[in-house]
This record gives sequence, C-alpha cells and structure tokens, in this order.
Amino acid sequence: GGRMAEKEGRKELFRALADPPEEFTPVPFWFLNDRPDQEKIAEQLKDIKAKGVDAIVLHPRIGIPEDVPYLSDAWFQTVRFIVKCADALGMKIVLYDEGMYPSGSAHGMVVAQNPDYASKGIRLSDRPEGGEVIAAFADGTYLVYGFTGGTIRGIHFGEDDGEAGAPKSADILNPDAVEAFIRLTHDRYYEELKEYFGNTVIAFFTDEPCALGRNAAAYREWVPGLERELLAGGGRLSELKALFTGEKNATTTLYHRLIKKHLRETFYARLSRWCASHGIALMGHPEASDDVEEELYFQIPGQDLIMRRVSPETGGLLEFDSVQARLCADIARHLGRRRNANECFGVCSRKPWEWHFTGRDMIWYINWLSIRGVNLLVPHAFYYSTAGKRKEERPPDVGPNNIWWPHYRRISDYIKRLSFLMTDSVNGARIAVLVDNNRVPYREIACLYENQIEFNYLPVALLPECEVKEGRLCIREYAYDIVLDVYGLLEEDAERRERLSGVCVSACAQECCLPGLRSVLTDAPCPYLRAVCLKKWGTQMVLFSNEGEETVRTEVTLPQRAGLQFVDLWNGKAERAAVRQTEGGTAFSLLLPPCHVLLAVVEEAGAFDGECGKEEDVSAPGREPLDWTERFVLEERTDNRAVYRYRFLRETEEGTERFLVRGEEMAECFCNGKPAGVSFFGPHVFEIGSLLKDGENGGNEVKLMFTGSAANIFENAGLPFGLEKL
Repeated sequence: GGRMAEKEGRKELFRALADPPEEFTPVPFWFLNDRPDQEKIAEQLKDIKAKGVDAIVLHPRIGIPEDVPYLSDAWFQTVRFIVKCADALGMKIVLYDEGMYPSGSAHGMVVAQNPDYASKGIRLSDRPEGGEVIAAFADGTYLVYGFTGGTIRGIHFGEDDGEAGAPKSADILNPDAVEAFIRLTHDRYYEELKEYFGNTVIAFFTDEPCALGRNAAAYREWVPGLERELLAGGGRLSELKALFTGEKNATTTLYHRLIKKHLRETFYARLSRWCASHGIALMGHPEASDDVEEELYFQIPGQDLIMRRVSPETGGLLEFDSVQARLCADIARHLGRRRNANECFGVCSRKPWEWHFTGRDMIWYINWLSIRGVNLLVPHAFYYSTAGKRKEERPPDVGPNNIWWPHYRRISDYIKRLSFLMTDSVNGARIAVLVDNNRVPYREIACLYENQIEFNYLPVALLPECEVKEGRLCIREYAYDIVLDVYGLLEEDAERRERLSGVCVSACAQECCLPGLRSVLTDAPCPYLRAVCLKKWGTQMVLFSNEGEETVRTEVTLPQRAGLQFVDLWNGKAERAAVRQTEGGTAFSLLLPPCHVLLAVVEEAGAFDGECGKEEDVSAPGREPLDWTERFVLEERTDNRAVYRYRFLRETEEGTERFLVRGEEMAECFCNGKPAGVSFFGPHVFEIGSLLKDGENGGNEVKLMFTGSAANIFENAGLPFGLEKL
C-alpha cells in the first residue's frame, strides 16, 4: 500500500510540475491608479489571466481622481465590477485594507470621525507644553505625549509624503481607533462583497502598519498608562531618554517589548480574528524584516522584499533584511500554515534608473525567495496606468508595462512550479535557530547556507508547542538534532532552558558545519550553492540554486543510493540523470550557471541499477552548448530592439541542436520562421534541433531579437542591449 501510494504521489508530482496548478499563481499588486474604466479593467484582467496570473491584490494607488473618493459608493461600484470580472474569469482577489499605506487609517477617515484617534506618541522636548508630560529629567528636558502629525500616502495627487493633502494617520495602539478602522474598512467591504468572501475574495492585505504615521521621526510609540507597566516590570522612567539617543538599556528593552505586545493585541489580533470569522486570511506584512511575533497572527505570514535591500551583488546573505524570506516561511511551517507570502521586487531597480530592473534580477529574486520556502509571491507591481506622473510612482512595473509581458506565461508557470514544491512539503532541516522579536541572526549563520546545511528559524514563543523526544526538539513534522542559540535566548528564561533539557544546544553556527549535517556533499567548497532537501507526497527531492556570479561546477553526492530525474522548472520536463553509485551514496556532476535552479527527484526504491543515463543525454547539468555569439550579423536596430540573423547548412555545423549567445537583456529566438523560445537574461541558451532542416536546399536561418530595458522606454536611459561582440 505504501509503495503504491508513493508511486501515485510521484506521478501526481510530475503531472503538477508539467502543468502547475492555478493555486500557486503569483498574486501581484495591481495598482488601480487612474480613472476606473470598465472596458479597460475587463480587458486588463483578461490579459493578466491569459498570462497565467490567476489572482491579484486590488491595490488603490496615487492617481485615482478625486471624484472617486476612497470607500465611497463610486469606489465600491468599481470594486464590485473588478471582483465580478475576476469571479467570471476564475481569478481570486486579495483586498487591500488602506488607501494607500501604511495601513490603519482608512485614508484619514478614522481621524475625520474622531480627531482624538490621530497618531500619538512621545517626544523629547525642552518645554513641558504641547501635550501630557510623562517624565521630567534632571537636565530640564521632558517626555511629552501628544499628536505626532503623522500621515500616510494617499490615493489622489497632492496626498503624497510632505504634500498638503496627505491623509492623517491613526493611532493603531488605541483600541477605539482600530475598531473605527475595521468598521470603516473591513465591515464595509464585507457588506458590499459578502457573496464573494471565502471563494473569490480570499484575503485582506495589511501593509506595514505604523502607529506613529509617516514623517514622525521625532516621536516614539506610547500607550496611556505605559509608565505604570514599565515601573511594574522594573523599568526606570529616567532611562527612557535613551529612546532618543540610540542607546539601549534595560528600560528601553522592556519598553520595546511592551509596545510590541500592545500593537499585536490591539491591531494584529483584531484583524486576524475579523478575517478568520469572515472566512478569509489575514495576509500582508509587519513593519520590520525581523518582526517575529506579529507573524503569528497572520493566516498567511508575510514579508516585504524592497529597495534592493537584499542584493544579488552580495549573494543575499549579509544584509539585515536577508532574514525575512526564511523567517516568515519557517514561522508558517511551525504554525502549520500552508502558505507564506512575500511582496517582492518593489523599487528593486538598478540605480540611477528607476525602471532598470532586469529579467536576471527578477529571476534571481524569485529563486532566492523560493529556495528559502516562500510559496506565495506578490510582485510589486502591475500598473493599471502609466500615464503622466503615474509611471514615476514607485516603479518599475514588473508585468504588463515591461518588456517581458508577451512571455509572462513562462514566468508565472515558473513561479507556480517553485511555489508548488514549497507547499505541503517538509524540508531537511536538522538545526533549529532560535529567534525572538527583532533578534534574528543572519551574519552569524551565513556559514550554514555556504555549506549547504539546512536550518529553520524557530521563535521562542513557539517553544511551549515543542516536545523533546529522544534528544530531539520536535514540532509538527520537524525534529531538530541541534538547537542554535546565537543570542543566548535560553539564558533569559529558566522555563525555556528546562523545556530544552536533553537537547544539544550550541551558540556557534561554525560548530554545526559538519559533513553529517550537510544536505548534499560537494567535492569542493561552493559558498553560493544552496541546496534544500524536500519531501512531498512521499517523494524525496533536492532543489539546487546558484546565488552567485560564477557557474557552479562540482561533483555532488546524495546520501541515499537511488536513480535521479532532473526537472527543468522552466518547462516542467524531467529526464533521467547520469549518476554513479559510490560508497557515500549517489554521485553526479552538477553544472549550474548563475541565477539557475535545478530540481533532482529521487526515483522510487528499486529503480536504481547502479548506472543509469549517459552523460551526453543529460542537458541540465551536463554538456555546455557552443557559443555562437560571433556568428550572428546585425540586420536591424531601432530605439529598443536589435535583430540578428545567422544562416547555415546543418551538415557543415557541429552541435547545431543547442547554442548560446552572450547578450544584454531579453532575447527571443526564431528558427526557420518558427519561435524557438525566449531567454530573459544572458548567456542565452536556445534549443533549435527540432526546427532544423537537412539537405542542400534546406538552409537554416536563426533570427535573434533583443529588447532593451524598460528604462529605455520610460526614462530614455540609453542602456545597452543586444549581442556582446568581442
């Protein structure tokens, strides 16, 4: 029975990889940023659906005319039309809970309802006026609690940061203000769309909620009566001055913990309960990349990859924000949540050009997020309109207004395959790295990534749900041999230490860099190679990703003896791999170019006969194609397109089945007039064997069409594109 189920599971797995389910679609922010036009809306949604994008976040943005006020009848007329269109197309809708962000103010309507609900906080002042004095210091300064003057970014022109019309932000540490926000926003959406909730409408997206509002840097969060809580916890009000000098002490630590607790209970918990009781999920993300306990309230935990803060140039390990993808994925794993999300690509362009976001960048970020376990990608953003100033509002558009849109089906299917693999699967982590709110190690554990050693971040808040069995720390499907406590979180709490009695605890990641803990063995160090072992539907797999700038060439050994199939996640096709049986397990040659992934699927037990496949049969990790760059002749060049041709007789050329060219930006290939594929970044490899002709009269023609960056279209950037000739 078990063997049969495993066999069926494997068949289903390959079927899903060949034709990935809609459930795993990217869910882009769709910027509704101009006058709503029903014909244009219907057309765009149909086009988006045709590109394999089966859900959107309906996101109001700057550019909506003032005669369509947020949450007005005119607004909901448009919203109802969008949801109705999506429903007819079989698309899902995620509602966005603000007009525009950060969340919590209902586009200033919360404060309009009651001015006392405006954002409040404490500031350090030379005078006791302007609010309630919380503390007076010996040097003659005061802590004064009062209005911050904070704002949000609105949806009409004139409502951006620093502009006169910017809507007032609400104090989301005030339960009454939060209740007003829910009444104005969530309850109204439900009233208008209740028949779609739980079927077409699947979630509400909350975006980096902030109690102080934007442009309130002089203030710190406060809750009336917090001074009593601080004193009861052993804090001293005199130490609060350090909040404004950047110093840390016992009171500021306690202060941050208490503020976070109030924010979770007052805002996140209320939204979470509302969503659960209305049959949808709370998704979105908190303010900081290393926020931990906020994530526990999301039915779909999430984060925000923005502004190139995680950079392909560094391999994505050493920046502060590098924790975020794995952190929310691991929290989802440990909570038993199927999905976790990431709002990705926002303002990830290559400076100085706002629209210069390359296909290579996009694929690198997709790979980077996916191998860390993110399984719901929220591309930022698809623009409804790029008219006038709209094209300057947080570009680039990564969908309909970019150069790859005609081929976006390839990208959406690729995302679906990766998200499918990362859903309902268990990874091979045997190390749990303990984390707490805003204490998440990254530099200290970079060596684990670099040595292909898997780990999962485990919040100390979830330790009560863990059990110790035979010296391993167990939670849900995971059993950890080692607990890595980089920041000494166990020392802070006797109950935590007691709970982990009998488990191997280490404070140093370097001590965990042991061959026995590696997912795979390589014959040489591969610091940019990532490897994740996955088990899904009874099938064992290893997903490899190259996050570096150089091709990875190495011998890889998997610990079990088995046959392997390699799957190309760009097309879902699998082929038998050339492997060798060794004392250590199953060995094969891995050749993985930069920004590429490879899925190795372990074949069923008994399928392996010691030798299988031939080196020349394997295209994914095997032979390298010939470089044809110099053979092509430029035939035509326009503002943002270059066309090259190469004509030849098949008999006179070696290795004509597959070739590569070096070139900048997106390349489309045509062989004898028929499409032979698209490549979003170089070196560009094309398979043309099936389209070639033999014989004297069967001369072959290959055409390459290069398209330059969208920055050339929107900013006249003059960036290079086309073949890189020597």
